[in-house]
Amino acid sequence: MSFLLPMVIMLTYFASRHMAPFGSSSILTVDLGQQYIDFYAGFRQTILHDPLRIFYDFSKGLGGETYGDWAYYLLSPTNFLLLPFSNVHLPAAILLLTVLKYGLAGWSFAFAIRKMHWQIGWRLPLFAVSYAFMGWFVANDLNLLWLDAAILLPLIITGLENYLTHEKGWPFVVALTAVIIVNYYMAYMIGVFLILYFIWRLTWQPYRFKQRLAMLRRFILGGIISIGLATIVWLPTAYTLMNSKGQHMLANLSWKFEYQPADILGKLFLGTFNFEQMPSGLPNIFIGSLPIIILWFFFTLRNIRWQTRVVAFVVTAVLVISMMYAPLNLLWHGFQFPVWYPYRFSYLFSFWILWLVASIWSPYLRLSWYQFLTLLILASGVFIYLFSRIGDLNFITAAQLYIGGGFFIVLLLLHILPAKIKFWLPAVTLIVIGEMSTSTVWTLNNFSYLTNTEYQTYIRSLNNITKNLPKSSTDFYRVAQSFQQTKGDPLQGNYHGASTFSSALEHQQSDIMAAFGQPEGDNYIAYSSGTLMTDSLLGMRYLLQPTGNQPTVSGTPTNMQTYSRSDTNGTYQLVNQTKQAILSQNPNALPLGFAASDNVRNVKFKENDPLRNQNTLWGSLNGYNQQDIFTSANFSKSSASNLNAPATITGAYLTKQNNNEGASLTLTYVPTSNNPYYLTLGNAVTNDNLEIQLNGQTLPAIPSHRHTIIVPLPAHAKGQSQEVTFSLKKKDVWLQNVSLYQGNQQQINKQAKALQQHPYKIKKQSPIKISGEITMPKKDSMMMTTIPKSSGWQVYVDGKKTSTVTVGKFFIGVPLESGKHQVTFKFKTPLFKIGAIVSLGFLLVVLGFKWSESQKRQHTLL
Repeated sequence: MSFLLPMVIMLTYFASRHMAPFGSSSILTVDLGQQYIDFYAGFRQTILHDPLRIFYDFSKGLGGETYGDWAYYLLSPTNFLLLPFSNVHLPAAILLLTVLKYGLAGWSFAFAIRKMHWQIGWRLPLFAVSYAFMGWFVANDLNLLWLDAAILLPLIITGLENYLTHEKGWPFVVALTAVIIVNYYMAYMIGVFLILYFIWRLTWQPYRFKQRLAMLRRFILGGIISIGLATIVWLPTAYTLMNSKGQHMLANLSWKFEYQPADILGKLFLGTFNFEQMPSGLPNIFIGSLPIIILWFFFTLRNIRWQTRVVAFVVTAVLVISMMYAPLNLLWHGFQFPVWYPYRFSYLFSFWILWLVASIWSPYLRLSWYQFLTLLILASGVFIYLFSRIGDLNFITAAQLYIGGGFFIVLLLLHILPAKIKFWLPAVTLIVIGEMSTSTVWTLNNFSYLTNTEYQTYIRSLNNITKNLPKSSTDFYRVAQSFQQTKGDPLQGNYHGASTFSSALEHQQSDIMAAFGQPEGDNYIAYSSGTLMTDSLLGMRYLLQPTGNQPTVSGTPTNMQTYSRSDTNGTYQLVNQTKQAILSQNPNALPLGFAASDNVRNVKFKENDPLRNQNTLWGSLNGYNQQDIFTSANFSKSSASNLNAPATITGAYLTKQNNNEGASLTLTYVPTSNNPYYLTLGNAVTNDNLEIQLNGQTLPAIPSHRHTIIVPLPAHAKGQSQEVTFSLKKKDVWLQNVSLYQGNQQQINKQAKALQQHPYKIKKQSPIKISGEITMPKKDSMMMTTIPKSSGWQVYVDGKKTSTVTVGKFFIGVPLESGKHQVTFKFKTPLFKIGAIVSLGFLLVVLGFKWSESQKRQHTLL
């Protein structure tokens, strides 16, 4: 029942919301719909078709190490339940997986407190529902990758308890090892909590000093063995993190409380989580009214050792202060502030309180009048305070206070009634289940969800246009696109792109995209503003574009359009077309590797000058004896409405003359050739302050960007007047780095053809090994590749390991003499071999001791 009851409640709720497979809605929202579902699609492709993508995948941006991604996102064994479902039906599969995890959380806590001999029978489902529907679990049920930690935590604690009482330590080691493997991030938080828990555990009885030392030895030994067994996962991942998230550790640290401390009391009421709480809200610590009542009983019950109560209070205080004070909060998150979903460790506080409560509660427990009145006075003070703060808190309303207060009063009164009242336990159970379920429904109703119809429309459109892309072990290419549902589309469509969203993204990928004028952040890159030059360089052989059909229908590629790639007009050739999408081919796409000038060694990029950077790199490939591909162009005319037209556009400040009226600046240029044109926008030009129209048509929203980005404009428009209009959304705006450029299409065509003459011909490839040959001409001495530089890549030339250079601080370059060469690229996940050896060593030692014990010898380890 502890397993089934949470599942039945959640299935009933999801079915009532008509979420797939129960209707046309879906469970997809926020990161689940924008990031995780793409990883699940990639998980399925990898397991079923190409397991080596666990280590490296060219679908991760321009290519990247993926072992760290799997360690963070995909190592839960429950993910194997997704394998029977195609990517079209993943929302239904994810819903069923979510429901299963609710059930597993309820079962886990019930199993633990029964194993501790604290609760039995029908009291178990009461605590199971309280744990499975705690505020943290419900608020994060879209973060499926974290839920396993909450499921395993009760098993870890129970295993530790058995171990400390001189029983076998295998349950503790297995459970702790499992959580480290499944999600190292949450495991780190559990490790910190275990230290606090162990200190409290030492106060249960008046142990002798030697007994405490023996318990400490067991605790440390069990932890070391678990860490050792999981080394194969965490050691290579730690190396990866130092190249991604580790670059920003201790950033923006402030020694202060992050909000008014008393406001956290509002989070003890039901349904206090909404979208506004995701970026920078308060910790989700709702556990229902019953645990709060019994917690007061715990701290005021003299039958419990005072040492136990004092240390329990200290641990509780540490957890509470950690959820307020920035340095402690940072410690729990591995010394890096989380991006959205703050206070991710708050599930440990909820578990801790429920664990304390489960250790003493019974249907015969009754509060004294002193306990009743003092708790009632404290609760009244909390209610009055929160009522006075309603206008300042975006997560609580008067209705929540009244309803939550009602549940609290009823349960409080039931705990002063005589113990022999019939149906007392069923009444308490129903009230607890009612309160927890109400909070769950209230919380989940605060979110908007992607419809299953919209999701499936898009995925079917993507599948239909990409299913005929050539697949060969001797061919490599990338695919650009001018529509996008998420940055993980390459994982969904199973092709190599240049966009990704990953918490383990290498910072070099963000750096190169910034240099090329593409939107990027610490954990994402989006190739949505390509040029003819970057398409050619990066091997973007194909381009996906919307047909323009059904622009108002949710989920169609037209509805998901990013910046139009009209700069490819007249250059790219139509290959295939469906009702929703167009596939065209770029004749200038370069291979993965090619012969280039040795001048690429000297490439240096300038910040916020993407087209200059592209000129520099392209020119170096060809030996510098060429004119620039991109040159500045001028607007021929400007006209303004409700503001003064500036004489110089780049760097101008626009200010409304009348704040109550709309304002716009229209810039006109007339192409003197059929060359493509490009507009650049500095990071001060955002979707919040500007809307851009091209020839009267509103362009897609300006994407979030930290550096200057590029907006492609039409090619093949010679003599046709083009108007770019900036409409102000605010009082003023700074036109930072707003400039017009013209590209030289003929020169790109000519030079691309020259670079294609000496390609790296792939003979065989896998995600971690590429073998081929190249013939170097006398004028060139560098094999340029668009493989991202990584310490995991090793290059062999004619069978001998050779050193490489890093081009533009990103790409692998291989110095070669003229003539024909066999070149092989091998990727080895850094520290994976060492981690595997350590884990295997620990496993052999553990198995050896296990065998020894089975032979009734005197050796023992755990």
